[in-house]
Amino acid sequence: MSEPAFFEALDTLSAGERTALRRSAGTMLAEADGRALAAFYRCLPYTVEAAQDRWYAAACFHCLWDPDCQPRLPAEEAFRKLIKSADSSESLEHRLAALLDLSWADDGYLLTKLSRILRLLQQKDYCIDCSSLLDDLLGWNSDKQYVQRKWARRMYQENTTDKQKGD
Repeated sequence: MSEPAFFEALDTLSAGERTALRRSAGTMLAEADGRALAAFYRCLPYTVEAAQDRWYAAACFHCLWDPDCQPRLPAEEAFRKLIKSADSSESLEHRLAALLDLSWADDGYLLTKLSRILRLLQQKDYCIDCSSLLDDLLGWNSDKQYVQRKWARRMYQENTTDKQKGD
């Protein structure tokens, strides 16, 4: 489980430090520049040793939005809203479906694709809950693909609320 104090610490960074992390969104930890590394490790809980690359990705993504950006939605909920919006395209749905087929690897391919979609959400004024996103990234390569199934279900499955709104 991610630690809320981590994201609170990110919110207290200077504008320059947040900018360094924001510019690194979509970049693997192994390729980070010195300023972004310094900001990241200033906030990372000392107890976190495993999966630091995923924590780094979540930190960079968190810095795409202003600290006071509200409401922060889980990524899959924002994807759903974007798909349902009037300016959605078929190619966006294909990109999201393709994202579900990728695994987290050292080449950063998934991270690059996710970064592009999150930047699109930012342009459309959706705020992402990066704590929830971190939890999802930590479980992304699970054999049972529970994160991908959760995202697909939320993005594509009709529910009674949606049907009532459409009537």
